[in-house]
Amino acid sequence: MGNVAILARRSGYEVSGCDQKLYPPMDQLLTTSGIHFVEEFSIEHLVNFAPQRVIVGNAVSRGNVVLEYLLEHERHRMVSLPEFLSRDLVKVRKRIVTSGTHGKTTTAAIAAFYMRQMGTCGGYFIGGIPKNLPGGVDLGDAAAPFVFEGDEYDCAFFDKRSKFIHYMPDTVVINRIDFDHGDIFRDIGAVQRSFSHLLRLVPGSGHVIVNGEDPNIGAILPVPWTTVHRVGWKKDNDFSLQNFSMDQGGSRWQVVHQGGSFSVQTGLYGRFNAMNTTMAILADHFTLNLPFPEDVDLRSYEGVCRRQEKLIENSNLVVIEDFGHHPRAVAEVLTSLRAQYPRDELIACFEPATNTSMHRMWEEDYIKAFAVCDRCFWGVPRNPTGVPSEKRLRIDRLMSTLSRRIKEARHFSKNRLLLDHLLEILGGNSSGKRHVVVLFSSSAFPDVLSYWRALAAI
Repeated sequence: MGNVAILARRSGYEVSGCDQKLYPPMDQLLTTSGIHFVEEFSIEHLVNFAPQRVIVGNAVSRGNVVLEYLLEHERHRMVSLPEFLSRDLVKVRKRIVTSGTHGKTTTAAIAAFYMRQMGTCGGYFIGGIPKNLPGGVDLGDAAAPFVFEGDEYDCAFFDKRSKFIHYMPDTVVINRIDFDHGDIFRDIGAVQRSFSHLLRLVPGSGHVIVNGEDPNIGAILPVPWTTVHRVGWKKDNDFSLQNFSMDQGGSRWQVVHQGGSFSVQTGLYGRFNAMNTTMAILADHFTLNLPFPEDVDLRSYEGVCRRQEKLIENSNLVVIEDFGHHPRAVAEVLTSLRAQYPRDELIACFEPATNTSMHRMWEEDYIKAFAVCDRCFWGVPRNPTGVPSEKRLRIDRLMSTLSRRIKEARHFSKNRLLLDHLLEILGGNSSGKRHVVVLFSSSAFPDVLSYWRALAAI
């Protein structure tokens, strides 16, 4: 919502808004963009601003005082975020939609960055803040393609389709499909159905780029009306990633295809980021109809805030912030960090801030994910009753099982207690090993994130 507000402001609209609470860095970005907002749902604010159109976010539901006022008096003014973005802001342009349960933010950001590196100033809408692009949104040149981060979450209380249905793609990227957003989707079949609907919108001249080794994606193929490109580590994919390696400067690999091969270098780490990067490169070249170069150098790409973002790094301590919350994403990040820091003590601090993170179906997956680290600390669930008790993840069992596999696993009744315990460990280091601390949260992780961000800013 914040990024669309900024894009609308840059497009010449006068913009104002309200929400229950805004968190950094979005509140600062809105202010510097000249957008007034109030941190409450206020009918008075709506009436005084007198908008011609009201974009209703998908977090707003019946019972909200402003929404109820709109339904009684001005329902004709309501529009969902993706509909407004697609119809009123992007209009008629070539479109790339990066999608999937994991990796879509990073893939969209790389696609936008690489397109500009090649000399085409494409526009983009990304649900995050890329470090070396001008914010999370930009219109770019009107004649250039536009890159959407394609979210499968619903549009609004009155439109329960996935957001990406509105984006009408020419090129679609699907990296992984897992069960997520249990408050929207009943099961994995419902998730796959939504992605299947997305694929039906791709024209015959378009391109579909998929993870060729994900069975959940394979189940919604083939799509014979357009061209599908399978990407993966096995040699039978259309684009095969080979000779992957990592060093202090990042990652490098070869992409082998029927017409030859090209090499890729990036400052990002991990095999999952190699997949993200490769898919972004392919999406750009297919959409722009350009041949592949011999070498793609993306070492100047700095990543997205809150995606494996280093807050502190010295000879004794590395502190990394990551948006990961789904167990598959957590596992990928921790596996990558273990490879980067094989001799250091790896500590994972996790805020269970989503319904997915509190669902029992993922209990074993979380155990496997956190078994990679040396210590695992869970903070306070943001919405502990959001999942029915019979389906709720058993944190005590999770910690008990992990305690038998790693040095320490604990959950805390207060986030401040987690921070105090962590600081005690870091202050009493007698092993001589460097500590690598990763802070997983898709929310604010009260007390914990604020402490490390403040320390990083000194």
